[in-house]
Amino acid sequence: MKRALGVVLVSAFALATAGCTTFAWPARAVEAHANSWTRDGLLRMVGATKPDNLNPLLGTQVIDTDLAMFWGAYLFSLNGASDMRPELALVTPTVENGGVSADGRRITYHLRRGVLWQDGEPFTAADVVYTWRQVMNPHNDVGSRQGYELVTRIDTPDAYTVVVHLRHKWAPFVATFFAMSATTYPILPKHVLSKYAKINDVPFNAVPLGTGPFRVVSDQDGDIKMLANDKYWRGQPRIHEIDFTVAPSDAAALDLVKEHRVDFYVDAAQALEPQLHGIRGMTVYLYPFTRFSDIGFNLSRPQLRDVRVRRALAYATDREQLITHVTHGVNLPTNSDQPAFSWAHSDDVHKYPYDPRLASHLLDEAGWKLHPDGLRYRRAEPLRLVMVGDSGSSTTTDAEQWIKLQWREVGVDLVVRNYSSDKLYSSQAEGGVEQLGHFDVAFEEWANGVDPDESQLFLCSLRPPAGWNIYNYCDPALDAAEGSALTDYGRAARTADYQRVQAVLTDDMPIFVIWFQQRQDVVNVDLKNYRPAQTVSPFWNSWQWEI
Repeated sequence: MKRALGVVLVSAFALATAGCTTFAWPARAVEAHANSWTRDGLLRMVGATKPDNLNPLLGTQVIDTDLAMFWGAYLFSLNGASDMRPELALVTPTVENGGVSADGRRITYHLRRGVLWQDGEPFTAADVVYTWRQVMNPHNDVGSRQGYELVTRIDTPDAYTVVVHLRHKWAPFVATFFAMSATTYPILPKHVLSKYAKINDVPFNAVPLGTGPFRVVSDQDGDIKMLANDKYWRGQPRIHEIDFTVAPSDAAALDLVKEHRVDFYVDAAQALEPQLHGIRGMTVYLYPFTRFSDIGFNLSRPQLRDVRVRRALAYATDREQLITHVTHGVNLPTNSDQPAFSWAHSDDVHKYPYDPRLASHLLDEAGWKLHPDGLRYRRAEPLRLVMVGDSGSSTTTDAEQWIKLQWREVGVDLVVRNYSSDKLYSSQAEGGVEQLGHFDVAFEEWANGVDPDESQLFLCSLRPPAGWNIYNYCDPALDAAEGSALTDYGRAARTADYQRVQAVLTDDMPIFVIWFQQRQDVVNVDLKNYRPAQTVSPFWNSWQWEI
């Protein structure tokens, strides 16, 4: 990275050694701001993705979780090294400390006393039980119930103890049950929501109430105002107000930064990387993140059922060209769905270097013959595929155009149809394009949690509407490997399980992973104590931020 000046490169070492204190920071002496446009105690944030629901139980987007980190809370959250740490729980249950039974089927949580909801009511074990019941409520449009459906009952011997009983042991349970998972569900207030039979369309979803450091006071079509929670259990946050606004595009978000009308451009587009630097009074945080972009194949489409076609499309995709020209070298190449910095990562997988000659050979084998017009046909039908993606992302739209050119070189006609992120990723009940299967291929993103489990993407039983296997992929070998990974509690055994999972996925190719993202945040230099995490959401310590 030649643009080192003005860029905060957040390395693994820096993350690991960043302070992880949980107390409120002491009052600081009044000091002059570096920027004249900085407003004391007010942080103005902008993103190009509109939340589809401020309640992550019902929302399906990364931004929903990012915003919930301000108002909500979990049994376990993160620290600056992306390690799981107790939040509403007091200690992480393990077999060694007696929190997990020897058979792995009983997990005991001891809850933090003195935590108040933002309306002053006490947080108790009843709220944990209630939230689990809402996850399992069949009338609620919950994105995934994986893991939660294994709970047979929850006992509450007192107001601050929760004992969860499982049908069978499930290795990711502690890391995913109201914790930092791919489906990050905060605890909900029973006293506010219990009057509703279902929570799909309640006022809470626009103006949620939580136990987090900031409370949502208004939501005007995605423009959200949050004020410091004076009842926050860690103490009064140092920032008084956070205003989050949604820009119609990445370019519009960048304009707000350049005009100094915002202090924080959240998850800035990699396609805009050259323009993010040199903005007076702003700096760029660059850090690896457990979110990948992939090309997902809809195996219910007849032209994609043949694995040779999927492999051919992988060989026809020049990832290095995409990373260089679309992300300007920011994102990280990968050969699997697990990041290189994860203990679950395996490099012993089938790799797909750019090889258009091999791609053409595989398409010939699959019966797709090249015609004089430059397209491939089988039984007079052209190999024409519809790719869907996020219309608001310049990174996505740029990548799609490069892929269209690359695939055209081997005779594949790609048609691009993009949708707003809330329409693309919505639940099936709300007409989500991916959940309804209205695509041949999808250029998409997936953000993983602290635990490497991604089985909800690939298990046979989790095809829509049961889960997020939008690829309609089903393979007994993959199910068996995932099943072992979900029931083996030891790290060594699970590492071997995920080696098998990655081997099957790269052979069968339901998805072709393009890159792992390095997130970029463009931030006012007057913001202090921002130390982004690498997993789930970077916003783990907003109560410590100062401006």
